[in-house]
Amino acid sequence: MPINLVEAKEQHLLFTFKLANDKETIKNSILRKKITLEQHTIWFNRFLNSRNKILKIIYFNKNPIGLIRLEKKYRNYYLSYSIDARFRRRGYASLALLKFMKKIKMNKKIKKIIALVKKKNTASIKIFNKLNFIDIYYKKKIFKYEYKI
Repeated sequence: MPINLVEAKEQHLLFTFKLANDKETIKNSILRKKITLEQHTIWFNRFLNSRNKILKIIYFNKNPIGLIRLEKKYRNYYLSYSIDARFRRRGYASLALLKFMKKIKMNKKIKKIIALVKKKNTASIKIFNKLNFIDIYYKKKIFKYEYKI
């Protein structure tokens, strides 16, 4: 499958806003709330202009279908992703994350990646297990997965 990862640009603002406010995305999000376009624009611009954050847009056949986000907080790197509702449950997230992880392994600064996943988010749990993330602990209905590079 032709999955490509592209550096997010200003033109992706509305696409990422739509993903952030998708019902299932909100349900599986740690924050669990809708955001305004103004809030999203501030977040998006900070992400684009930071050296400690990576935002990739997932493309399938030249169409954006999702995103992958990696953010450094303190000494840890946190990974999250989202797939457009029309493209879920087809294996695209696994393929995109696998491609992303291969590129991240080349970065000597990143030693460990963490993903926080709600206990009820079985699709993400399957994906992170498939990608060899290790379940470190469960706290308040959230799993913490780690991947050591």
